[in-house]
Amino acid sequence: MTATLAVPSAPPAPTPRRRETGLAGRLNAEWAHLCADPTTGAAVRAWAGAHPALAGCADLPALERRVARAGRAQADDILLALLRLGRRGDELASRTVLQLMLGKAIRIASSHAGRDVPAALEEAAITALWTVIATYPVDRRTSKVAANIAMETLHLTVADHAHQRHETPTTPDDLHRVDAPHRDVPPDLELVELLAWAVDTGTVTAQDATLVLDVYAPGPGCRGGSAAAQLHGLSWAAARQRCSRAVRKIAAAVRADSPPPTRVE
Repeated sequence: MTATLAVPSAPPAPTPRRRETGLAGRLNAEWAHLCADPTTGAAVRAWAGAHPALAGCADLPALERRVARAGRAQADDILLALLRLGRRGDELASRTVLQLMLGKAIRIASSHAGRDVPAALEEAAITALWTVIATYPVDRRTSKVAANIAMETLHLTVADHAHQRHETPTTPDDLHRVDAPHRDVPPDLELVELLAWAVDTGTVTAQDATLVLDVYAPGPGCRGGSAAAQLHGLSWAAARQRCSRAVRKIAAAVRADSPPPTRVE
């Protein structure tokens, strides 16, 4: 059964930490050291004194917990505060956004397994994420911040690997080699909401939005990639092409438009 565009009411569960291998593993190890460093706690407390969205956060673990428990609007405010600090040269603030969004980059890399070695895919997605964080238009896109970052990261990752893609589908054994650790992760709610907005505004069809969701953010127990393509009656090559076109359209619409409106449930 394929995923639908209905937005669940429950908040997403925190993404489990990766094994300490590859770029994501090194970043997680670095993050553990940052969390244990007392100087980073002082920096977080300084942020909390200057930005209401961060008020009460005494260290990086407390900030992570705040984001995990935050509603959509509060999460937007936290991310925007950190992005603005990063824009002013605070490297720790930008690094914090990277860590908070790292799970999304890993899931994007997972959806591309079989097109390249997993380590290279993971590095490409994380590099794309870092680029999006560094260039995020904090004054214009103030809503659905996590979803916008995720969509731009997906767009850059797809574009970066366009020249390496082959139109012959890979074998099922080659696909999703890095997907298994994430099968218990619930659907990406921010991505669901952004795709719903794209359908509502006529940017993409509901069929293409659902295909993007199934390929790039499969639900628990579901396989993305070529398995999702088969469920939609498409070859892996055709599904890749349709997803790439849809992602380009959505990314362009987000860049050109004001922030997507909040959906009323």
